[in-house]
Amino acid sequence: MSPTPGIPGQTSAFFSASGSGAPILPGGRQSGPAVFSPDVLKVLKKREILRLERNNKREERRKAKEEDVSDDEEDDLSPYIQVLGAAAAGANPLPPQGTFTPPQAPEAPPVASKLLFSDKNAAKNTFRANDNSIPTAIFSLAKNGISPPLTLFLPTSLDRIRSSNVKTVKHGTGETTKVTVLDISDFPDEATLDQATWFTCYNNFLVFLDSAAEGNIVQGFARHLNHILTDSAVAVWFSAYRAFDKQIRSQFFTEPYIVDINDPEYRAAMQSSKNSFLLSTQSSSPSSSGSPGHRGGGSGKEKGERSKPYDKDGTSHRKPLLCFRCGRTGHAAGRCPEKNPSKHGREFVIYANRDGLFRISDHRAVCMLFNCGRCDSPRSSNANHAIHICTLCGDSHHGAADCTRN
Repeated sequence: MSPTPGIPGQTSAFFSASGSGAPILPGGRQSGPAVFSPDVLKVLKKREILRLERNNKREERRKAKEEDVSDDEEDDLSPYIQVLGAAAAGANPLPPQGTFTPPQAPEAPPVASKLLFSDKNAAKNTFRANDNSIPTAIFSLAKNGISPPLTLFLPTSLDRIRSSNVKTVKHGTGETTKVTVLDISDFPDEATLDQATWFTCYNNFLVFLDSAAEGNIVQGFARHLNHILTDSAVAVWFSAYRAFDKQIRSQFFTEPYIVDINDPEYRAAMQSSKNSFLLSTQSSSPSSSGSPGHRGGGSGKEKGERSKPYDKDGTSHRKPLLCFRCGRTGHAAGRCPEKNPSKHGREFVIYANRDGLFRISDHRAVCMLFNCGRCDSPRSSNANHAIHICTLCGDSHHGAADCTRN
């Protein structure tokens, strides 16, 4: 009668070192091939139950996001429980004619492959002559609430990310520092993008968004881009639009929403960006002789004799800040403290707030660029464009920068 065969590749304290396969009974005695102690099988089953309970507790701790949770214990006892259970069932009652056929040992589990690449996984992919896919690293940023800067969508940046030629950083602080994401500080700032490059990046951004968001969200951003593109003065306002769009995207990745170009908050934020842009250009404008906003014909002498609040003497390198509300210099319209216009006997034409300039009579928005002498948009080319009137006298033929009536 041959002994019970062992389990290939497996060892246990419950089996003899000689490899006979017969279990070790309490006290160190080795049983015969057809006799098995029920105590051994009970001990193994109890240990298996305890192992499963410990693994279940580990799973609960992982779901609770606890740290330092050890790996699950491997199932090392099941093969032996199966062998002993089958042997015990065959030993009681005894087989007819006094013979015993040992149960077949289960096949050894296949050895895990050490190869890095499998045919099964490779069959899912194909070669692409032009790889226009969006790298998963950008999706990871969005998933973790980080707004991917548009410079990530530059063709050169996408190539860098696809080839893993990038830096990574830990995201979060304290106990939440568990996720490694792309280091966006390793890429250029959005403010360095010119108009043509910015639109190229935005098209790639929409491709990314189309594969990460549902239809209404994508359409909202597409309408937002189209709203910018259809502005005939987009070249003049580009810096303001670029800053405004960055704000739109940053808020979206923090708390997703559907962009609505008709929403009053959207309009107000856009106008606020334009106001900030105009204030920055006013405070940094060169003298009137070289200013692109200087308008009007005639000789230099004639211009010098006209009463123009933007003009200063030739030794100055800065223009004084003109208030579009009262016509005085030194402050902006939004912070105007004056109770009367600079021209005696006149009344205020506009009022100003954080959303821009508005005509008092009908509350229509007034174009600030026109009053700076820099708006090239035809007056009726865009229904959404602010009206062209002088904020100081109300005339539609010139702006405040060229007004002689203040």
